[in-house]
Amino acid sequence: MRKLLLILLVLLGTGCKKDRIDPREKILGRWEEFYVGNGEHRPPIDPPNAYREFLPDSVVIDHNYVDNTTLKRKYWIDSQLHIGIRRSDGYVFSLDYEYRFDGDTLRLDWVNVNPIFSVVKFRRVN
Repeated sequence: MRKLLLILLVLLGTGCKKDRIDPREKILGRWEEFYVGNGEHRPPIDPPNAYREFLPDSVVIDHNYVDNTTLKRKYWIDSQLHIGIRRSDGYVFSLDYEYRFDGDTLRLDWVNVNPIFSVVKFRRVN
């Protein structure tokens, strides 16, 4: 009986642990937008018209291929992804998203707003 208990304790102590990668590390890099919608089946955006690049210093760069414009903003991650936007008066408000990684895909669902399209999906490009 003691041997069985000892074996169970060893197995529980060394059992499978799902390696979880910190989202602050996983999000780093360039992501091309390939879907905008509400979660329903829609054809992908092809060719992509924008990318979003998350840098290690909490800066996110949004680049639009169509009009060749770039925006730099701050981001932070806790249980949600927050992207800060500074108004001309200095006030910073945040766009809040629930995020989900699935392989090389990043899905962002808007939180606390009611937009026309609430889901954006990105594919890692580097």
